[in-house]
Amino acid sequence: MRLSFFLIFLITDAAARRVQRRGKNIADEKDPAIYDVPAKTLNGCTCLSECNINVLVQCASEVFCKVDASCEGAKKALGFGHYDFCKFDKDVDYEELAADAKKELLLNKMQEDTTHSDFPSLLGVVTGIMGESVRVSFDAQSDVFPQKRTKVIHSVGVVAPIEWVSFGNHSYSGLFQGAEHGLIRLSAAKQPDAESLAPGAAVKIFRKGRTSANFVAMPSLDGQKCSLGNFFANDFNNHIAPPENFGLKILAAKFWQASYCPTMVGLSDFADGPAGGAVFPFRLTLRAPDGMSAVECPCDDFDKCLYNLGKLGEGTTVFDVLATENPKDDEPKKIGSIKLTGAPTTTKFGDEQLFFKHQRMEDDFAIHPDWLDQIDPKGDCAMQGISTHPPQISDGCKAPFDPPADALLEMRDDE
Repeated sequence: MRLSFFLIFLITDAAARRVQRRGKNIADEKDPAIYDVPAKTLNGCTCLSECNINVLVQCASEVFCKVDASCEGAKKALGFGHYDFCKFDKDVDYEELAADAKKELLLNKMQEDTTHSDFPSLLGVVTGIMGESVRVSFDAQSDVFPQKRTKVIHSVGVVAPIEWVSFGNHSYSGLFQGAEHGLIRLSAAKQPDAESLAPGAAVKIFRKGRTSANFVAMPSLDGQKCSLGNFFANDFNNHIAPPENFGLKILAAKFWQASYCPTMVGLSDFADGPAGGAVFPFRLTLRAPDGMSAVECPCDDFDKCLYNLGKLGEGTTVFDVLATENPKDDEPKKIGSIKLTGAPTTTKFGDEQLFFKHQRMEDDFAIHPDWLDQIDPKGDCAMQGISTHPPQISDGCKAPFDPPADALLEMRDDE
């Protein structure tokens, strides 16, 4: 199994490089007012090249750059010379802006081109995911993706400004108490086919002096049947079941390089106020409110779906927010809503550069280690074991197969 996985990496890495040479680098022109921080390395060295990725370096688990031989902690490999792994720190000047100023800056960028991007081919999806570092999506500190890339999942959607409304009937902290300035992106994970559509939602709330808080949610990785017709037909969750489709399982395996629970994203940062002490639920469910009209989303005409999403007006409540307090809680409680403060729009910037950071579930487990023995590692996380510590870069070729040393392992009948 391990050898098969590595062979898939080799094949898709080679194909990815051919696709990238033919394609365009859509993030070449970052706005310095939003992000203008040159990449550094984990050992504090200066990059002498762009940050790149290669399957021969930890199975393409992390981007790296060439560094001077004097860089303490640098590695050396035949064909690469001296290198170190990249990191993308926050842009201090941008982060010091007020929340509303950040929102307006991004909204203005979106209005520069209100056409949408294109879905990649199936080959482009597979090679794109397998040929990039998913760790960057969990580690980068910015509202735009910090390096060159071609976005291959959730490539096409709409973006709208939002307000997070709290009902005041809960004890969750930080942004759960309500926030006026945020964005939501509604998209499809891949190009709809004759059978299914895979809708997704990404939420970003801005904070002054700090990076934004983000989470993503979907009904499922496998998607919903086209016969449902409505983009909001099913609940969206920040924890989703492992996929049934074999191809999706291969893609999900790539995300194991970043988290031992890749089917969940955390919420503790969303709850973390300036004084710390985060109080947050285990899971969020986003549900279309009672009485909301269906948003027709035909699988054979996604442009029509985007047009219909764009007709949602300012003041529309697109989601009720329900919180599940802990893994054993089977009665989620309605704690708030997400209300549009402007109409959704297609936007090339939103499709190609806007970035919603993923928070590792390990961050939440570190605060609530009691949750570890309340979930099924394989059934809930698609892993043999889960932990309070995420995979390291050095685990890049083995994370899908070898649970961490401190993991809670799946219980087997023959043990």
